[in-house]
This record gives sequence, structure tokens and C-alpha cells, in this order.
Amino acid sequence: MGAYASVAVLLLCGFSFLGTEVSWAYLAALAVFEIWLMRRVASVGKAPVAVEEPPYRFSAEEAGLVARYRFYFTCPDVARQATSVLAALGLTSLALVPWLIYKLELVQALLIGANLFVVARYTKELAPLMALRVRAHQGDRAALRMLELHDPLWKKIRETVLQPASDPH
Repeated sequence: MGAYASVAVLLLCGFSFLGTEVSWAYLAALAVFEIWLMRRVASVGKAPVAVEEPPYRFSAEEAGLVARYRFYFTCPDVARQATSVLAALGLTSLALVPWLIYKLELVQALLIGANLFVVARYTKELAPLMALRVRAHQGDRAALRMLELHDPLWKKIRETVLQPASDPH
């Protein structure tokens, strides 16, 4: 899904350079994707993550990290694919907005430009490592701690998922 949607975004952006009326199709595709993503992220839920309960036995810090980035940990493949589409949306927006302003298509330029805030929010939620690295580099100790927890947490999740179910009898 991610690669095809990213290519579609790039094509719509390219066609918008040829004819600015195509920018409305770009906006429609952007809206459809973001509404789908919003519903998908909301479907994961926001309930607290259980601490020290089977099967994962998360510590309080690990549970906090999983709760904060629940979609990233619950649906990693979908998050990775959606992130590639978000990257395409962000990069094409940065190229398309100045062109639309030059062409005096201000409504489309404003809508696409404002959408960068939505892209940024979802990028932080679906691909948290880059944002955490930037915050840690700036001296944020909480972000540094989350980065330290990330790899061991994924290892724990993979081991639990790949572990064969124990026989209750």
C-alpha cells in the first residue's frame, strides 16, 4: 500500500505543476488518506497499557512508551507504510505550495501548506524514533530514556510473539 500511495501522491503533485486544477485532486487524495489514517489510529484505542501482566510483562516505563506510541507498536507494518506516504505528502507539499502561490492559487496553497501540521503530527506518532533522537540531542533526558527502552522493548515484544504458546494441560 505505502509504495503505491506514495507514487500516487508524487504523480498528483507532478500533474499539479502541469495544471493547477489537479491540485484539487491532490487535496482530495490527501484528505482521503488522512481520514483513513485518523480512523485507523483511533481504532487502536487509548486504554492504559497493563504493567507486569502477561504476556509481555512491561515495566512501568515500557508501558508508558507503548501507550504513548500505541499505533507504532501495535501495527508496525501499517505505521511504516503510512509513514512513507506522509513523507511523500510532506515533501510534495513543500514543492507544491510555492508553485501554487506563484500561480495565485492561494486557497489550494493555504490548504496544502496548513496540512503540513497534520503531516508532522502523524509523523511523530507513527515514526517516533527521529523525533526522539532530535529531542535527545537537544538534551531531553526523557527522550533519551525512551530511546534506551526502544530496542529492548521491541526485542521483548518479538520474543513474546514468536514464543510458542504453552500447553495448559
